[in-house]
Amino acid sequence: MAHNDCFALTTSQLNPFLFAEVGTELNGSALTVLSVLARQGKDAWAEAAGWAGLPRAGVIESLARSIATMPLIPQDLAAAPATAARLVLLLPERGQAVGPLDSRSARPLLHGAPPKRLPTALLLYMALAIALGINLFFAHQSPPAATAPTVQAAQPAPTAQRAPMTPGASSQSRPQPQPSPRYE
Repeated sequence: MAHNDCFALTTSQLNPFLFAEVGTELNGSALTVLSVLARQGKDAWAEAAGWAGLPRAGVIESLARSIATMPLIPQDLAAAPATAARLVLLLPERGQAVGPLDSRSARPLLHGAPPKRLPTALLLYMALAIALGINLFFAHQSPPAATAPTVQAAQPAPTAQRAPMTPGASSQSRPQPQPSPRYE
């Protein structure tokens, strides 16, 4: 089975060393090797893996200097070289593989080819992107043409009506004006 590195730090052979207590800070909280290295801006696992391959004397000196720069209580600062010597014993032996352990056989895992399947999160993001693209595609299409409202032809304004001609009336007679409607 291929190994996924996302859980490698929880089973690292360096964890006993990195999570070991260095001393007590001035505020009363415990300080670990991991905290010391992180406060110095170093990658704790990379630094510890490098120290695992070096002679112990050099590692003790380097670790003691790092501990001495931390805000520890005076007793712990004075004991920095002894603390470093005690902590270095927690590092894996020189030449021993440093890495995650195989929980079934308690031996380091060998890193092979990456897993053949895509991570679930990547597939989820791809599906989300496709759905968003489809939504945007259909949102920008014009809606079907609506039927145009029918416009009624304006009715011609009423014209003045002529009074009916009565027999005997002259054709010259004028029609009586109609009162105009009042709009109120």
